[in-house]
Amino acid sequence: MMEVIASEPDVLLLEDVAASLAVSPRTLQRIAGKYVGLSPSALIRRRRLQDAAERTRSDPTADLAAIAAELGYADHAHLTNDFRKYLGFTPSSYRKSVEEKRG
Repeated sequence: MMEVIASEPDVLLLEDVAASLAVSPRTLQRIAGKYVGLSPSALIRRRRLQDAAERTRSDPTADLAAIAAELGYADHAHLTNDFRKYLGFTPSSYRKSVEEKRG
């Protein structure tokens, strides 16, 4: 499960992971809860946020709306809300802090 989520960027939903592993979504949720401690959806969200942060760092001129669309977010605001909720800052403020560190 972890390998599928980490290595397949087109996996955006619990159902995508379940289909890839030929199990039901509910079975996948139970297995993840028992052995990982996080839901498959939380793992997918974490990977997407890591990808967004990496793209923001590696290409400071990249359009945040384009990054959001590439990673399966509904729009730029959805990416920004997830960034703020789970990482504690916005993609724009993250980008600025990275640029300041590069000096």
